[in-house]
Amino acid sequence: MILFLNRNAAPLRRLACCVCAILMGLPAIRAQALPMRTLASVPGTVVETSGLICTGPNSLWTHNDSGGDPKLVQIDTNGVQLRAVVVRATPNIDWEELTQDSVGHVYVGDFGNNNNDRTGLVILKLPKLDTVIGDTVTPERIDFSYEDQFAFPPVASLQNFDMEAMVAYGDSLYLFSKNRTVPFDGYTKMYRLPQAPGTYVAELIDSFYTGPGPTLNYWISGAALSPAGDRLLLMSYARCFIFSCFEGADFFGGAVVQRTWTFTQKEAAAWLDSTHLYLTDELLTNTGGKLYLADMSAFESAPLADLGSDTTFVGDTLWLSAPSNPGGQFLWSTGETSAMIPITQSGTYWLQVTAANGCIARDTIQVNVIVQVMGPSNGWTMQVLPNPSHGKPLFEIKGFAGERVQWQLINPLGQITASGSLEANGSGQVSWGLDQPIAPGVYWMQAAGSGERLVCKVLVR
Repeated sequence: MILFLNRNAAPLRRLACCVCAILMGLPAIRAQALPMRTLASVPGTVVETSGLICTGPNSLWTHNDSGGDPKLVQIDTNGVQLRAVVVRATPNIDWEELTQDSVGHVYVGDFGNNNNDRTGLVILKLPKLDTVIGDTVTPERIDFSYEDQFAFPPVASLQNFDMEAMVAYGDSLYLFSKNRTVPFDGYTKMYRLPQAPGTYVAELIDSFYTGPGPTLNYWISGAALSPAGDRLLLMSYARCFIFSCFEGADFFGGAVVQRTWTFTQKEAAAWLDSTHLYLTDELLTNTGGKLYLADMSAFESAPLADLGSDTTFVGDTLWLSAPSNPGGQFLWSTGETSAMIPITQSGTYWLQVTAANGCIARDTIQVNVIVQVMGPSNGWTMQVLPNPSHGKPLFEIKGFAGERVQWQLINPLGQITASGSLEANGSGQVSWGLDQPIAPGVYWMQAAGSGERLVCKVLVR
């Protein structure tokens, strides 16, 4: 199967034109409600929950945002606090995100920047939390600045340097800006940083148009990458964007689906597995402060388009079937759009499947169709001696008096293994054998003369 990915505008060109983004990006986005249920209230110690990771089926870690204690709190899915770990020698200036890499290192994003005037941006790198003994841990530091920020703060129309979303992929960290531009221009910018401790300039590598506003509905307040690294979730208070079918870390180069949810201050998400996502929101008066579980089973990373191996078919009509793709759309090389198509002629056929999330997959198959002769025509017959045979079968045809017989031996892949042409004798008999042994398998001998054709199944052991 060959997978073809949906590609949008080239990196950073999405910054150039809101109209282009609206025309190119939004038609693929379908705003339906994401299925989710409330599991519990979060503990009173983390009612400003702003980051979330999952380290087991019943183990979540979170933290408060700006001004809270510099600690990470472990809770279970009933909202019960299990333990707390203080991060030594660092304040919580504005902790806004929590993520982990493929080996379990944890990264705390102390990069909240509401006024776009902050210069001391840092990501704290911690060991795998479940291995920490005691109630304190010493971090390593990743200090950074943005390569495209030159004023602190910039003018209102350029204030897109607040940060609340981060994921780890490969050997890098990817940050997604929380847009505070006035007027709101609808873009989140994606930056890249190394995972190794040090001081860096964050590289601006891409951007994505989330929508026209209002701001609270479309700014990005959190991110989460699936365990397999094949789906990225970006979230706002009112909706989320699920990216899939991307190559490497080219997240915005893949397909995207949008889903909505009840408006609360959601800032943290973590995948449990490929089909379940945990979410938390901050407590504001009488809303929020909850732990949720979202059903992500509808979001396949890629559709199925496998047509199987090339084949030889003996009969009048072969039906090609698409694999099951609920909600998918089909397009065949014949122009048909049904899940099954009839094939009556030999040739190369392809199927393209477009999934509900916009991902595209395509596969091709070579089909060799042999119209089966049900019985002897005009008394002509063909037989294989012996059948089954061992490597070099003998063939005999009777009835082609005084005619030239064209023959082809076709292997299980529809390929011609051997062929030739023979003259029938006066009694209408032709006999021949193969020059070289053939591999075990099922073959078809096809012989034709004077518009007549015979087909015989050959078994080679």
